[in-house]
Amino acid sequence: MSGRSSGSRRGSVSSKAGSQSGSRAGSPIRGSGKPSGPPKGTGVDPARDRRPLTALELLGKRVDLPADAFKKGKDETRFAARPGYSTEGKPIKMQLNLFPVVTWPDTEVYQYDISVHPNLKDSHALVKKVWNTKTVTEALAKQGGQWLCDGHKLAWSSKKIDRNEARITVDLDSLKEKADHEDIAKKVARQSVYYLTIRQTSVIRLAYLKAYLQGKVSWDTHVLECINFFDHCLRQFPSEQWLTIKRNFYDPEHPGGNLGNDLVTNQGIYVAPRLSETINRGGTGLAINVDRCQTAFWPDKRSLDRLALEICQGQKEEWKNWDQHKFQYNLRHKEEKDRNTGRWKIVPSEAFAFLRRMTRLKFTVTHRGKEGRPRIYTIKCFVFNPDHGIDGSNSKNVTFEKTMPDGTKEIVSVYDHYKARWGFGLQWWRLPIIQTPEGHLFPMELCNIVPYQRYPFKLNPKQTSDMIKLAATRPYKRSTDIMEGVRYLNWPKDPFLNAFGIRINPNMIVSDARLIQNPEVTFANGKINPGVTGRWDLRGKKFLEPNSSPLKSWAFICCGDDGYTCQPNELEHFARQFSLAYRNHGGKVEKPAFCETISFNYGDFAKICEKAYNDTGSFAKDYPQLIFFVLPTKNQLVYERIKKNMDCRFNIVSQCLQGGHVRKANPQYLSNVAMKVNSKLGGVTCKVANPKSTSPPFWSRPTLMIGVDVSHAAPGSQQPSMAALTISMDRNATRFAAACQTNGWRTETVMAATMHSMLPKLAKHWMSVNGTTPQHVYYLRDGVSEGQFQNIIDEEVSELRRIFREQGGGNPKFTVIIATKRHHVRFLPKDKANADRNGNPLPGTVVERDVTHPQHFDFYLCSHVAIQGTARPVHYQVILDEAGVKPNDLIKMIYQQCYQYCRSTTPVSLHPAVYYAHLASNRARSHESVAADNMIMAYGKPGFPYLQDNSNIYEGDRPLYSEPLLPMENSSQPGQMVRFMNTTMWYV
Repeated sequence: MSGRSSGSRRGSVSSKAGSQSGSRAGSPIRGSGKPSGPPKGTGVDPARDRRPLTALELLGKRVDLPADAFKKGKDETRFAARPGYSTEGKPIKMQLNLFPVVTWPDTEVYQYDISVHPNLKDSHALVKKVWNTKTVTEALAKQGGQWLCDGHKLAWSSKKIDRNEARITVDLDSLKEKADHEDIAKKVARQSVYYLTIRQTSVIRLAYLKAYLQGKVSWDTHVLECINFFDHCLRQFPSEQWLTIKRNFYDPEHPGGNLGNDLVTNQGIYVAPRLSETINRGGTGLAINVDRCQTAFWPDKRSLDRLALEICQGQKEEWKNWDQHKFQYNLRHKEEKDRNTGRWKIVPSEAFAFLRRMTRLKFTVTHRGKEGRPRIYTIKCFVFNPDHGIDGSNSKNVTFEKTMPDGTKEIVSVYDHYKARWGFGLQWWRLPIIQTPEGHLFPMELCNIVPYQRYPFKLNPKQTSDMIKLAATRPYKRSTDIMEGVRYLNWPKDPFLNAFGIRINPNMIVSDARLIQNPEVTFANGKINPGVTGRWDLRGKKFLEPNSSPLKSWAFICCGDDGYTCQPNELEHFARQFSLAYRNHGGKVEKPAFCETISFNYGDFAKICEKAYNDTGSFAKDYPQLIFFVLPTKNQLVYERIKKNMDCRFNIVSQCLQGGHVRKANPQYLSNVAMKVNSKLGGVTCKVANPKSTSPPFWSRPTLMIGVDVSHAAPGSQQPSMAALTISMDRNATRFAAACQTNGWRTETVMAATMHSMLPKLAKHWMSVNGTTPQHVYYLRDGVSEGQFQNIIDEEVSELRRIFREQGGGNPKFTVIIATKRHHVRFLPKDKANADRNGNPLPGTVVERDVTHPQHFDFYLCSHVAIQGTARPVHYQVILDEAGVKPNDLIKMIYQQCYQYCRSTTPVSLHPAVYYAHLASNRARSHESVAADNMIMAYGKPGFPYLQDNSNIYEGDRPLYSEPLLPMENSSQPGQMVRFMNTTMWYV
């Protein structure tokens, strides 16, 4: 480290000509084109080049709006109405982190449009500065009433202004403004006089919101205006005191924690209004959802060179011992041969590329004459010019055109500028140069980070572990923190709420909930009643259905030849123990497993998989059925390479194991692996039986369940989105086949072509296995916001209907259910009888009142036992129900099927159909048609490759259509084995 204090009191450099080349802020933007011929770029990246949000979408960022708020026309399908409430189970009381709005007036509120001129860049900051001046404050005080402003275009008041319009001239350079508002003492773009126009645009009648909640009127712009006003009124007072990020408020003085050695966290208060069904029982129909939240921030009191070193030290094990000298050295670039031209080129080093996450970070340079209020700059990029060679663009080779005292202009380096202007040499001159959007150039060591900036990137494993420890608090602690947050909000003394007559009860809602009776879990040799513990033991239990074909051609392959690699005797011991454990659970094992160790020197993982496949087949003299790979360390890229080869190249199921677990051969670990393997080989772990008869417990007519999930790459990545579909294959919904496919780029709705590539073969197989056509389809969808509900019905369900007709499946009735965990509702039991030993709700707790929509069919279900922290219930919303399913039957079915998840001895939190779809969509990434050489950047330890940056994996313009995944087909395999692979649970 430099050994000096953070920051600097030195100067800056501005470059207008930009003689150096700026580095790219991220991955190159792909274009679009037709499948054939040279692709033509659109210049649009949906993760970056996003269209401006509408007023409805902006409000949806702050408020949990109902699905019908996003309907575009009156002719669109009406979402399913609530048919009633469940009556099964034990009535209980459950405290929720919601606070009821006790009163709100039916009076009129006047909405105004505000504009500031000149404001060529449509700056929100400028509007806020002008609005908060003393000139404007005094002028509005004369008008009377309380005023709210959204800081951009809208304002509200309880009073009507004269002639419906007011114009106010504000001089930011006046003595009055400088004396009373230090934050606006600085001129903005050399302009000091601004003109504020306030013009009335509408009258908000809050009675209209009440009519919507009562179901008397449909959602329209009047309801939107009411909700928008209510939300701003709720946020105005806390936003004036604390840092605001979306729905969260953060007190900078609140003590935080550390994430790794490079980030900090601050505990904030989540606040959002919600519509409530209390309107049906004499309430107001509005409630406030309050929760505690943890957010990662960049650390403050750091110079940027020190900050950059610290975040690199925390990113990789081999980087953690870097000092400033090693840091400078490893930021140097490298030479690499271009795969297309064969020419050598200069490319950024891995450490330099990692610094790109500091892009958009705000900083100050405090030098002579600017100690009072230093100007805030933003990092546009770190200068990268291949002409500067492997040393990179540093302060001695980055130049700019400087105007000399005599008016002449000279080309000087950044280093020479500071030497001549300020009389000192830069200590760490080899570090990259920062460039701002205005073209200013700064050495890293002279810049200080502006405090309280959110860290927007994915946390590394150490940071994630620390965040979980801080955020995963048990219900009692969480409840205490929430109540502390409510005291901070201080609603009774909120001047804006009081001015508009809004009163909020500072005590949590205690709702009427129900506790559903847990089911018995059936195995081949008996039943288990987990009771309210939500757990059961596999010891002595035989799987309900064993593997469909006995194991006779299978293997354990140990990868590697170093100290982390299992020894041959350890591998053979584990193989024997697994065979014994699997047989004890009812598995069919005909021949012992083949055991072999393959050195990393043999070749890459494609060659290792090929050797494993061939040696296993030669040993058993038959096609391999299953291969275990024992790996010395965890590496996601290794896992994906193995799965790609085994799934798509050889069409057999595989199982990856960690060497440390193999050495221990723990009985519980053996049973857990046996559950996964049995499901992959066509078996069934357990089921929920019908206690009254031998017929299926959930339905009496041919019914299938479909689960769908779409996963996306990180923002800015060129990797396509992955869609996955799972479909139940038996009448007990214990086995789910899956298919996956690319789905464009950041496209949440499953496209028609994607759906047609996934469902037809599985639907045809279902009809073949069950000997009938489905009469009822449950369609469970994950990860969908309310604004996309109509798209699910119009696009996805329409394609499902078409596919079933094309496959001879008739016209089944659909029940469409959206399942989401992206909410802040928590169950906080007050009665110990309704809580587990950690204070969480018992499995089977369902809430249908207070937190649900007044008319829509939705409920919250806690079906699992939380291992740590406070349990998060799943919000199930029925948006289409053509079969007229009763609430009792639907809730009971979803809850009981959570006990049938094949990999667990506890009920899971999310319905298995959706859970399996999530697993399959993640596995889909290993099926991409991308060569290994494109993905692997370099090797660390033997067998431990590093993943390339996305910009290097997905080069060139982006085509119009995402390239399909590799099929799980192999012409050299028997057709029966290929069909089995595609219809078994290969993805678990």
